[in-house]
Amino acid sequence: MAQLKVGYLFKKYYITYQKEKHEIFEFVDYFAGITFRNTDDKNVCNVLTGNHAGVYAEALNEKADEEEYVFYPDDIDVAIDDNDYEVDFEQIRKKKIKSKFRYYVRYNKTNLIALSNESLLDYLVQNNKNRSGFDENVFEKNSDISSMYAAIKKTIISQDEQIMQILTALFKNQKVVDSHLDMDLIAKLKENILIYGSTGTGKTEILKRISKLYKIPIVIEDATSLSETGYQGRKITDMLEDLCLAADGDIDLAEKSILVIDEFDKLAEKNGDSESHVSRLGVQRSLLKLLDGSLFYFDDKKFDTSKLTVVGLGAFTGITQGDDYKHLTTDDFMKYGIMRELIGRFSKTIPMNPLRKEDIVQILKKSDFSPLNTYKKLFDILKVNFEFTDDFIEYIAELAIAKQSGARSLKTVFDNCISSALFRIFAGEYSSISLVKPNGENNKPYILTKTK
Repeated sequence: MAQLKVGYLFKKYYITYQKEKHEIFEFVDYFAGITFRNTDDKNVCNVLTGNHAGVYAEALNEKADEEEYVFYPDDIDVAIDDNDYEVDFEQIRKKKIKSKFRYYVRYNKTNLIALSNESLLDYLVQNNKNRSGFDENVFEKNSDISSMYAAIKKTIISQDEQIMQILTALFKNQKVVDSHLDMDLIAKLKENILIYGSTGTGKTEILKRISKLYKIPIVIEDATSLSETGYQGRKITDMLEDLCLAADGDIDLAEKSILVIDEFDKLAEKNGDSESHVSRLGVQRSLLKLLDGSLFYFDDKKFDTSKLTVVGLGAFTGITQGDDYKHLTTDDFMKYGIMRELIGRFSKTIPMNPLRKEDIVQILKKSDFSPLNTYKKLFDILKVNFEFTDDFIEYIAELAIAKQSGARSLKTVFDNCISSALFRIFAGEYSSISLVKPNGENNKPYILTKTK
């Protein structure tokens, strides 16, 4: 059966550097093509767009000399979504070309990353100056801290300093664990990080965004699923296995990766808590071993956590009066139910800023994840005109603040406001929706315009 596919075309070279063979991928084109089985019962791809339109992708290597052409498929649904849901492959191609670096190296079996190793870069520059079209300035760092900071700020609002601190700590740790320093010095320089603050301030979302941009594997686990050995539930070694899977089985890479433990505050052992579980304290003790840098054994693997970065995330609801977390001390965490030894293992603590009404307004207006922006894309697909007033934004912000869930409640509040209008819009009865603050004359937060 014939299928429409899109993807990236690379030229692959081999170089030897410090007695190791490296694959270098040079980005050539992005194209759409039809794949089908030919008369020889082989899968072939007929290119439809770009510089190679009308060519069978498989035939490119027949004309190549030392280079080999490699096709990396892209997710066609995501590509169309990123193009504002327009099925225009020439337009998609232009956007993809603009967003790509020129040279890449292999990260694992299925992924490539832009060249970032400076010593390798120097070698390539020195040995490839005569290559036609070679440009020393095309090399960019895929994990450049400034570009990551700018990208995350588009989603997470009012936490600029926190984003900067988190990225700085992670980048410092990677520099340390990738160095040739002895293990004792690495242990002293490496930081484990505790991020805390009110629900809905963006703790988890920051790490999710970093995990999509960072070249180091990051796994986010839920502390509420952990239990002490001997009790039913997930164990410390289960998290380490997940890191190995994220690293595509590369144990050395997994040992240098980042483990995020969400809902960390739920491990607190509180006196008189009827829901308290005897294994919580046991989990805290198990984490001490993890944070100290120890050997763990599972299946046929030996996992050393000495170079692992651990990040704890927690709301710690009720640990302080109000929502100001900036002045918490070790004693505050101990009273909450976290062992002194455990909280002491987190040398970097980052309190999140509480979100005020004005912050929620900015999230609605500017964040990539604002329901205003996501619903605009939906209404564009439906060809329905979509407008909103400043009074409506203020109204939504007030409802979200009342729920005391920060930005997390915005989608729920927004969905509730327009849900009664969606059926009639989907039915094609209306061509326009304007979101407004309800008043005495109109108790609904929207005004609909009928389709002519």
